[in-house]
Amino acid sequence: MNSTLLFSDTKPTSLESVRVLRQSLSKILKNLEINTTVLNQCLLCFSEWSTNLVLHPIQPSKNISLTLRKSNSHWQIDIIDDGIPWDPTEQHKESELSEFSLKCGGRGIDIIQDQTDDIRYKSTIENNTLSLLWERSPSHKHPHILIVEDDAIQSKLLQAYLKSNFSITATTNGREALQFLQHNTVDLIISDIQMPEMSGLELRSQLEKENNFSIPFIFLSNLQDTNTVNCAAELGIDDFLQKPVQKTQLIHSITRVLGRFHQVYHALSEQLNQKIAHTLLPQVEAHSDKWKLITQQRTVGQGGGDFTLSRANNNNTLLLLADVMGHDESAKFFAYAYAGYVRGLMQHADLTQPSQLLSQLSNNAFKDQLLSQTMLTTCCLSFIGDDTIKISSAGHPKPLHITPRGINIIEIEGTLPGLLPTTHYKETTISMKYGERLALFTDGLFESGDTISERDTLEKAIKKQLIETLHLPIEQAINQIIKTFDALAGTPPNDDALLLLIENQ
Repeated sequence: MNSTLLFSDTKPTSLESVRVLRQSLSKILKNLEINTTVLNQCLLCFSEWSTNLVLHPIQPSKNISLTLRKSNSHWQIDIIDDGIPWDPTEQHKESELSEFSLKCGGRGIDIIQDQTDDIRYKSTIENNTLSLLWERSPSHKHPHILIVEDDAIQSKLLQAYLKSNFSITATTNGREALQFLQHNTVDLIISDIQMPEMSGLELRSQLEKENNFSIPFIFLSNLQDTNTVNCAAELGIDDFLQKPVQKTQLIHSITRVLGRFHQVYHALSEQLNQKIAHTLLPQVEAHSDKWKLITQQRTVGQGGGDFTLSRANNNNTLLLLADVMGHDESAKFFAYAYAGYVRGLMQHADLTQPSQLLSQLSNNAFKDQLLSQTMLTTCCLSFIGDDTIKISSAGHPKPLHITPRGINIIEIEGTLPGLLPTTHYKETTISMKYGERLALFTDGLFESGDTISERDTLEKAIKKQLIETLHLPIEQAINQIIKTFDALAGTPPNDDALLLLIENQ
C-alpha cells in the first residue's frame, strides 16, 4: 500500500515517553481532515497498547516508536517495540478475546479490536510492529455546532433536529462550553440563556473578552422581557429564538446566520487575499539550460496553501514545494507567513543540502509562536550539475520519476516539520537522463475525490497521463494532465492541488 509518512519518533520505553508521543500524535490529528470519532479512536488505541508495552511484566522493550501514515484509503498508526513478541491477532484465533485479555494482564486488545477497522502484527528479529488502520471517510465536512443547554430533554431534541446536517457537541453550561472551546473550534454556538454556573449571556461576554467573539451565536430562551433581549443585542448575538423552537425555524436561522457570517468573513479576507495572492504564485527557476521546470495549480476558490520557492547560484538550484494544511482563508495567511520565513532561510542555505534546509525549518518552527500554530508538508530539491537531483521530504507525497519504461516512486520521506525540538531528514539522489521527468505535487492532486474509489480513480488517471504525455513538450503535457484532473476532481476541487514537472532537456 503506497502511503505518505506524516510522523515518526522513537523514545526510551516509559510512561513519560508514551505521554509525549501521544501529545505529538494529537497535534497532528487535529490538523488533519479526520473526523472526531476516528481521532479519539487513534489516541485511545495508541495509549492502550503503548501503555501496556511499558507496564507488561515480561521483559519490557528498550524503545518504543510511533509512526503515522496516510494512503488514499486508510490512516495507519504503527507502534514498534523491541521486546518479546506478542501477537494479539494470533492469540485471538486460539482463545476467546475477553478471556485472553484478562490472562495477558490487560493489554486492552478488546478495546483495540473494537475501535479499529483493521489490525496487523509483524515480528522480526529486530522488533515487533502493531499496525492499526482506519478507513478514510468521505472528505465532506459538516459545520460544527456547539449546543449549550442545561435541560437534558431540550438538548437531546436540538441534537435530533440537527444531527443529520451538522457535527454536534453538547455541553450543559457556559463554563463547560468555555473549557471545550479552549481546545476545539466550532462554526456556531446555540446557547440557552438561563443556566447554572455560567449563563448564556456570561458565556458570550467571556468569549468576547477572549477574542472569540467572531463565532456566530444564536440564543434560545423562554424569557421575553425587554431587558434580556437588549442585553443579548448589546453582546452582538446573531439571532434570538424563543422556546420551544421548531426544527424548520432553527435550521432556517442557522442557515441564515452562517451564510451571513461567511459572506462578511470572505469579503474581508478577499481584500487581504488580493494583496498577498501574487506572492504565493509558483516561483520556480533553475538557472540552467539543462533543466526545465513548469507548474500548474488549482485552488478550492477561497485561500490556498500551496507554494513553491527557489534560489539559484552558479550551477546549483535549491527548490522547495510546500502545502500548508487546510484550504480555507487561514491556510493562505499561514502559507504567506511560511513562504516569507522560508525565503529568509534560503538566502543563507547551502544550495546542495536540501535536508539541512528542512531540518532548520523544522527546528525553528517548533519554537516559533506563529509557525507552530499550523503544519505543512514540504519537499526540497537540489539541482546539482546537469543530471543530478538530491531530494529531501517532510510529510510530503513521494515524487514520481517518469521514464519511457514507466513510473518509479522515489522512496524518500520524513516527519512533518515543527513537531519535534530536533528533527533530522534523509536525502536521496537520483540521476535523470535526457527526456525523463520528475513530478512533484501536493496531496490534493490525488486526493480531491470524495471517496476511496474516486481518489484511486483520480490517481490512476493522473499517473497514466504522466506516462502518455512524456513524448509531448512539457507545456502541452502539464496542460493535458491538469485537464484530466479538472474533469475528474471538478471545479473547484475539494483540495488545493499543485503539480510541478521537471525535465532534463
